[in-house]
Amino acid sequence: MNPFIADKILRHIDRISEWINTGISHPITYELDMTNICNSKCSFCFGFYERENRKDKITFEEAKDIVLQIKNFGGKGLIFTGGGEPLCNNDTIKVVEYANSIGLEVGFITNGILIDNFVAEVLVKNCKWIRISLDAGNKETYYITHGLDSNIFYEVIKNIKLLVETKKRLGSKTIIGTGFLTFDKVSDVMENFVIISKDCGVDYAQFRPLLKNFYAKELDFVKNKDLVLKIDELKKYSTTTFNVVSSEHKYNKIFNGNVSRKYKKCYGHNFATVVTADKKMYLCCHTRGIEKYCIGDLSKNTIEEIWFSEQRKLVAEKINFSDCPLLCRCDNINETLWFLKQKGEHDNFL
Repeated sequence: MNPFIADKILRHIDRISEWINTGISHPITYELDMTNICNSKCSFCFGFYERENRKDKITFEEAKDIVLQIKNFGGKGLIFTGGGEPLCNNDTIKVVEYANSIGLEVGFITNGILIDNFVAEVLVKNCKWIRISLDAGNKETYYITHGLDSNIFYEVIKNIKLLVETKKRLGSKTIIGTGFLTFDKVSDVMENFVIISKDCGVDYAQFRPLLKNFYAKELDFVKNKDLVLKIDELKKYSTTTFNVVSSEHKYNKIFNGNVSRKYKKCYGHNFATVVTADKKMYLCCHTRGIEKYCIGDLSKNTIEEIWFSEQRKLVAEKINFSDCPLLCRCDNINETLWFLKQKGEHDNFL
């Protein structure tokens, strides 16, 4: 299966069975925000809500305790993301090493600005995959997406190449990719983005649709319909060592003009969760910092206590889809799980 398609939830039959039989499952994937501080100025930021007013950081000792809890509670994948920029916390690199040392598979999402020789070596040695949020094809679009000048754009490209060179030098199997959020203002540089990514030597260039922030108006996906055709065309740059990939299930819905939800409940939150830099846990990555979607505080309770708490249960029961972006992270997982929950008339005729 394509690793960028959410159907890979079906590889975790044991957790799905646990959820079907008990109504709850142990999370498979965790996102960990080491800080809310960021050195980028993305206008569409998906970090901690009202991040500009928060300078939270998790210390190394606090993070070690959280990561060990994740491992002991059955977590399998740990993504360092934000929040803010994970490398804005000097302890993040040590926590990456620790997480890998205790057997968690580590993913890392960064804007790439603070990557140096030391950081590159630690990331390549300890991460299953690394994705750099480039979101641009030239210095002008980098200013639109990241709010930073051309010097930073060229610095990030240099740092991506450093990661790739480090991977080759160490003989690492870490998958390195670049990310691009598609929307109208940057659609004319999508090909430039692919060419730059390929020139840097990364394993893939990934397109994902830009989703709405919390409280923002829903985006007009109809305007993005032509982007689907453009992404298909850009796959001509794929080779045996470089792939142009996308969130295909989302773009297919955009192309068909059918982005509405096919399910009546969110079940995906049972399999992935978020720990933010204020040491609180939130229902999903789209609700960071939204108090009504806070499921617990790790300063007061353990992950296990929070997961089986009445608070988490109440928060899950009160999910309001009007708060959630269409095509959210759990959208395709929810479709799969909703189907499994329903009793069909012809289930026994395969």
